[in-house]
Amino acid sequence: MSSSSSSSDGIEGELIAAFQAEYEEEMLNEEEEPRRPRKRREFIRRDRLGAHDRLFEDYFADDCNYPPSYFRRRGEAPVVNFTVNEHEYNYGYYLADGIYPSWPVFMKGVTLPQSEKQRMFTAAQSAWRKDVECAFGVLKARFNILAVPGRSYSRRTLGLIMRACVILHNMIIDDERGTNLEHNYETVESNVGPAIHHHAPPSLAARIQMDNEMRASPVYTQLQQDLIEHVWAHNA
Repeated sequence: MSSSSSSSDGIEGELIAAFQAEYEEEMLNEEEEPRRPRKRREFIRRDRLGAHDRLFEDYFADDCNYPPSYFRRRGEAPVVNFTVNEHEYNYGYYLADGIYPSWPVFMKGVTLPQSEKQRMFTAAQSAWRKDVECAFGVLKARFNILAVPGRSYSRRTLGLIMRACVILHNMIIDDERGTNLEHNYETVESNVGPAIHHHAPPSLAARIQMDNEMRASPVYTQLQQDLIEHVWAHNA
């Protein structure tokens, strides 16, 4: 019993001695190797307030450093004034489906129509929207000028382009009437760029006001109700 315990103690002592020798050797090697100097992170002083002021003065101030002549004119909603159901509105609207937000510039049908007026309006809105989508789809497939961005065209130029495409489309239909042709219209890349028009941009406060007006949900609700009454009065 005593001999076995003494042998185990001897083995344990040898293991401890070997581990200690290996540890001391590694420590000596680390001391001999030169330590690499640590690189300190460089502190970059950023003038954030000054950058904000420069950004405002460059692009958003009334008398900005970079006027619109440096850039293409951004898309702007046309000025539209109309009265419906004795209420006056100052923005036009696009016929849209349910995926768009409830803004006065997007007129959607009623999601769950409860009355006959709502059902009539929703059916009429859907029919008009599909007519416009189909018409533009046919014209866009036939005329490549409608497939390229046109934000920088003036409203007059856009109107002339659309009227020209409609007239040409009608002429083609009359010429091909009675013939069976495959309507595969080739769309090629166009190098024709839009004309650039330079207009003074509205001030930042005016842009914010216009943005808030175009997103006003109460105005959308009132406009939709007025249009429902208008459609019912003219079609009932």
